[in-house]
Amino acid sequence: MPYNIMMPAAGLPDLAQPLSPEDLRGAHPLWAADVEALGPWRLGDALGGALAELGPVWRPAGGEPEAAAPALILCGPCASTMDVARRLVERGALGPWGSVLTPAQHSGRGQLRRAWASHPGNVLATLACPLEDGRWNDLRPLVMGYLFAEALSGLGEAVHVKWPNDLLCNDRKVAGILVEERVGCVLAGIGVNLASAPGPEELRPDHKVVAGQFRPSNCALGPLGLWRALVNRLERSYATLLETFSPGEFLTIFRSRLAWKGRRVLVQEGAGVQYEAIVRGISEEGGLVLDHAGREVVLLAGDVIPV
Repeated sequence: MPYNIMMPAAGLPDLAQPLSPEDLRGAHPLWAADVEALGPWRLGDALGGALAELGPVWRPAGGEPEAAAPALILCGPCASTMDVARRLVERGALGPWGSVLTPAQHSGRGQLRRAWASHPGNVLATLACPLEDGRWNDLRPLVMGYLFAEALSGLGEAVHVKWPNDLLCNDRKVAGILVEERVGCVLAGIGVNLASAPGPEELRPDHKVVAGQFRPSNCALGPLGLWRALVNRLERSYATLLETFSPGEFLTIFRSRLAWKGRRVLVQEGAGVQYEAIVRGISEEGGLVLDHAGREVVLLAGDVIPV
C-alpha cells in the first residue's frame, strides 16, 4: 500500500515540535537508516484540503504523492502520537489507514492510562482504522491486539497477546496497544520496543511482566520501515477478518494467540483481591475465562501473571 509520507517542517502548533530529515538522522541509528533508505528528501507543500494546515513538509523525493493514499505523518517530539492523531482526525486531516509516527514522545500511555516508557529508536505510533459495525464494540482491544500480534509474528519471532492487548515475545512484553473510538474511526496507539526495552527500574513497582525487545527477521528495519510493514499487513487482514468471521468465530481464532493458555496465573482483581487460576480462554464479551479451583470465572477487569 502506498503512503503519503509527510514530515511537517514547522511542526504542528500545540501538538508537535518541528522535524527535519537531519533531526531524524540524529534521533537514533535506526532512524538514520530509514532516512537514507527513503532519501533524498525534498521540502514542499502538503497536499490540498485539510492536509494543507501541515504547512511545508519534507517528503521522500522518489515518486509523486498519490492523493488517495493514506497519510503517514512523521511528526516531531510530542506529548503522544494518540493526542496528535486525535486532533488530526477531528480536523479531517487523517483518514482511514492514516497514521502518526514520532521519534520521541514524553507522555505516552497504555492501558488504565499507565505511562509508557518511550525510548529512542522504538516505534511510537497511532493508526486510524475504519469504524466497523457495532457487533465488535466490546472486542476492539482484542481485535487490534490479535492483528498486531499476527503482523509482528510475520516479521519476526512469534508474538502472543496478554489479555487484553499487551504483546509478548518469549513471555516478555515487547509492545503495548491503546484503543480509542473517535468520530468515524478507531485509533490504535502502539509502542514497540524495537531498539531497546526499559529496564526494571523504569517500570512501575507493580509491573506484571518484564519488558523485552522485538527483533524483526530483517534486522535492517528501522521504526519507519517496521511501521510501514505492520500497517500493510494490518490493512489487508483487518477487512478480511471483519468480513469473513463473526465475533464468535473471531474469539475461537484469537485463542491461538492468547498468552499463557492452560497455565496457572496469579490474578489481581480489584484492590487487594488476589487468587490463583488457570487460563482457559476468552468469553463472548471479551473477558478472560479462568478456572478458579474448578469454578469458571470471567475476568472483565484486572491483571494476571504466570506463577
